[in-house]
Amino acid sequence: MQIQIVSKNIDVSPALHARISEKFDEMMDKYIHREGEAHVSVSREGTGFRTVCSVHLPSGATMEATGNASEAYGATDEALEHMEKRLRRYKRRLKDHQAEHKIQAKAEAFNMFIMKNPVDDSDLDSEADVADGPSEPMIISEASQKIKTMTPGMAALELGLADNGVVIFNNAKHGRVNVVFKRPDGNIGWIDPAA
Repeated sequence: MQIQIVSKNIDVSPALHARISEKFDEMMDKYIHREGEAHVSVSREGTGFRTVCSVHLPSGATMEATGNASEAYGATDEALEHMEKRLRRYKRRLKDHQAEHKIQAKAEAFNMFIMKNPVDDSDLDSEADVADGPSEPMIISEASQKIKTMTPGMAALELGLADNGVVIFNNAKHGRVNVVFKRPDGNIGWIDPAA
């Protein structure tokens, strides 16, 4: 498995690096049985540590998990436990879903853009405005993604694997763009706009 470990504001010890590599190899052998790519970021935030793990599977699915703790080992262990749980659920859902349906997925490029902040620094009048920052947030693209063709059920499964709380997809039934998202009440919302 290809694993990239990045550290921010700390040095990752060889022992922690080995621990991460061993755990990922063990998880992939146990649940996926194929090679994948992993990106692990260990950073110091405030008085604690934060570890973010991202795995790109050969099937095209991407999973993320985060861990926060007072020690780097604790944050890494928490993130790896979350990742293992997601891989286990993914394998179970994939196994159940393959028994029900076999749909071939096609993807289109989904481009994101960085949009200009509507409030520039010259619009800020006082030092209090500068400290608070602009009232309108800036929209920032973090990565390009592909829009997959899938059923709403498949999108709900993928939503359970993602940390971002939303999945955009082409509906396999009619080909239009749909959205599933996590609602504040814990349920899953589905937006299917009319033609």
